Amino acid sequence: MRLDPPLDPTSPEARTWLENELSKGIYRDDRSLLERLQNWLMELLSSTGSGSLPAWLIAVAIGIALAVLALVVARSVRAERRMTVDRPHGVLDGPTRTATEHRAEAARALAAGDHATAVVESYRAIARSAVERTLLDDLPGRTAHEVAIALAPAFPASADRLRDAADTFDAVLYGRRAAAPEAARDLVALDTTLATTRPVLPEVPSQAGAGR
Repeated sequence: MRLDPPLDPTSPEARTWLENELSKGIYRDDRSLLERLQNWLMELLSSTGSGSLPAWLIAVAIGIALAVLALVVARSVRAERRMTVDRPHGVLDGPTRTATEHRAEAARALAAGDHATAVVESYRAIARSAVERTLLDDLPGRTAHEVAIALAPAFPASADRLRDAADTFDAVLYGRRAAAPEAARDLVALDTTLATTRPVLPEVPSQAGAGR
């Protein structure tokens, strides 16, 4: 294939030439993709003055480079958002509200058919109620599963339901999954059950036992 000017390749031929050029070993080094892309563009732009590359090929190369750059930036932004937004935070992080306020919000959401909010607010009501009953320390950053694990000894009959509720909370709030109506009703019922159940508290050693 002759590459002497004037060049008038078809679109498939131009694409093939560009792919062959980029596949050469000179482009394989330890530099990042953006660094290699920048150097490659600089070389192409500097060659336009000498006429070694046709202007149309420069335009195609710049278009491809900009598309690659946009793709890299978009993927980086999405990854950062997933790390900062979708990462599990504490169940009670944010403005402090009472268990009663969380329950009222859950009830309003359930009546309105907003099952996701009903799930989230019901589980927050469970956690806040445990804090108010001194069954749980109000530690920042405590996750849903940490709440379930901490409350299981106090409510052994509801330990499995607590674990399932934590799974549902995380799936709805962080996994962006739709909340089923029955899941919302189960969370509301679990909150009611725990609020009316006497917790099992650890035994305190007697003074006589402590003196032995």
